[in-house]
Amino acid sequence: MQAQMPDAKFIQIESTKLCYYEQGQGDVILLLHGWPQTSYVWRKVMPELAKNNRVIAVDLPGLGNSSAAESYDTRTVADIISKFITTLKAGKVHLVSHDVGSWVAVAFALQHEEQLHTLTVIDAAVPGLMSDEVFKPDNAKKIWQFYFHAVADIPELLVVGREKGYLNWYFSNKSFIASAINEEDRDVYVQAYRGKERLGRGFEYYRAFNLSAQHNREIQHRLSIPVLAIGGQYALGEQIGNALKAVTTPKVVVIKDCGHYVPEEQPEETIKQIRMAIGG
Repeated sequence: MQAQMPDAKFIQIESTKLCYYEQGQGDVILLLHGWPQTSYVWRKVMPELAKNNRVIAVDLPGLGNSSAAESYDTRTVADIISKFITTLKAGKVHLVSHDVGSWVAVAFALQHEEQLHTLTVIDAAVPGLMSDEVFKPDNAKKIWQFYFHAVADIPELLVVGREKGYLNWYFSNKSFIASAINEEDRDVYVQAYRGKERLGRGFEYYRAFNLSAQHNREIQHRLSIPVLAIGGQYALGEQIGNALKAVTTPKVVVIKDCGHYVPEEQPEETIKQIRMAIGG
């Protein structure tokens, strides 16, 4: 049976209408997805986590069913997420993130640590923290999109009308368990990024990467909350943990037989690690 998300809800946070999905009761686990995905990435882990917690998955500003933001640097987006948590009266949350969502989550922790119980960061090259070694030409197969997406106009020019083929390249080349994201799942993501406007809003996170890195370096300090860094064996592995050592002493877990799409490729292990991280 195809995994399903709860019904969508919407809330206005200043000029941005955020779409979110909610399930369960208890201490809040807030889930932030990455690119080229939406909150749908959490479909396999959300029901299990909701057995013991109130789980909220939010589409990042400009992505999925959330409306556009005024800016896509992670400081601005983190501020939106902070106001989202406050408006929902969620109290302190366990923040769990993947990919671009982890860019936002680390910026959030550096700016709004008082709103967090714990932070879990899954397979992401966090702006301002990730080693320059990751971005060398030798690693082009994994990071070339950081440069391509950052260029104005050209990505939209080349990808519009070819969204399915373009996104399928990522799911085929960055996953280890190819069946984890099936044809129906891929169609969900393709629809979420179809057209110049939707594609462009995703690319804007990459166009703001250097600004996000600058912000993180400016406010870099040691975090006092527990931090878990998860990498896929065939993706970033221990590199995400190494990057986070600049701001914390993280627990580092490398999930075996796994590529970049950790919550989809290894959902049971992802659930296990999140539960251990939050003490549940």
